[in-house]
Amino acid sequence: MDREQEFYNRGLEKAQAGDFVEAVREFDRVLRINPQFVEAYYKRGRCRFELGDTTGALVDYNQALQLQPERTEIYLSRGLTKLALKDNAGALADAEQSLKLNHNLAAAYSLQGTALRRLGNLAEAIACFKQAANIYLAEKDKQNCQRCIDNITEIQAEQNRAKTALATHTNFYYQVLQKVQRGELRQAWEDLNWLIQTDPNDAQAHSYRGMVLSKLGYHQQAIADLNKALQLNTQNLQAYSYRAIVRIEIGDYGGAINDCNQALQIDPNYIDAYIYRGNAHHKSANHHLAIEDYSRVIKEKSDDPQAYYHRAAARLDFEDLKGAIDDYQQAANIYFNRGDWQKYREALDQIKKVQSRPQRSPRKDSSDYFSQAKSTSLTELQNQLIRLVGGYRDIADRLVDIARYKYPGMPEEWYWEKAIQDLENDR
Repeated sequence: MDREQEFYNRGLEKAQAGDFVEAVREFDRVLRINPQFVEAYYKRGRCRFELGDTTGALVDYNQALQLQPERTEIYLSRGLTKLALKDNAGALADAEQSLKLNHNLAAAYSLQGTALRRLGNLAEAIACFKQAANIYLAEKDKQNCQRCIDNITEIQAEQNRAKTALATHTNFYYQVLQKVQRGELRQAWEDLNWLIQTDPNDAQAHSYRGMVLSKLGYHQQAIADLNKALQLNTQNLQAYSYRAIVRIEIGDYGGAINDCNQALQIDPNYIDAYIYRGNAHHKSANHHLAIEDYSRVIKEKSDDPQAYYHRAAARLDFEDLKGAIDDYQQAANIYFNRGDWQKYREALDQIKKVQSRPQRSPRKDSSDYFSQAKSTSLTELQNQLIRLVGGYRDIADRLVDIARYKYPGMPEEWYWEKAIQDLENDR
């Protein structure tokens, strides 16, 4: 025991003298004699940290905490080491553990503030530094108190810069969109070129420029920009939407549908993706799928006249003239309530065109399950579904009710066919 203590004391002396290499050697000797000596691990960890051996320091702190898990100073030292290793979340966890053991520990609040600042939680970081400053002030530790105040001042300056940058970007994009709406596409394009030259990694700028390029007719260049936007930010829903629009324009309906599916995986409630996917389905003659997507839009935005227009067009191609008239009428009602008389009259004109159109048999398409839509009577469809569910009418009715809820406004036969299709697809 005397030998062990002798090596430990020599290690402390070397550390105090700044000779951290020799201090580590002395603590090594201690731990060879007694591998349970917690203080030797802790002090060796601090020396290793001073030498820049952050990984070695972390190993020592971990070992010390395994032996004595209630030591706040070791959590704090490990937290500082994790900060050096850019493990900000780990540093935050150590600060929080220290505060569980001692809720009045200024150094723990300071560590917490630093970690939160690096994680981008600036408001929470300020609160932590304020708490630390108050405790240091009560302890009459003016130097550390001032350090916390300086951190708060710096963070507030960061917040102001971030707000200014956001406002500048937001205003810039607003002006670009205004130019697009006025048809000043070349000017908008030049503005975005300048912004991308300033910051080549601005995903939003690439997304907007892709949109402008598509309107100018430069479809391949537009796709290249939108690809770049998604490379920089894989969660950019706007870029997926713009790319879907471009792909529809060049006839790549499968690619457009894939883009919409990608967007919906990120946000299942992203309405624009249903609209563009519906457009792609419609263009590729999958009218029943287009109707399903437009119906989803209408379910979420029942006051969107354009959604009714889209569904009416798909229903026309599906030879559902009554459904198309109903949708145009819904659009007309919305325009009437808004006092948009020009659009209202246009919707009424669409109704007249459909009413004057001769009723034909539904389009036959071997790839379309609904090709038998009008040739099968409602009674036959009902009997078919009831047979599929083992003769239980209440189950069949329930499946049809689900289809009605999901896709409002469709013909009765359509709901029974939809239930049959879903049931057979699940088998």
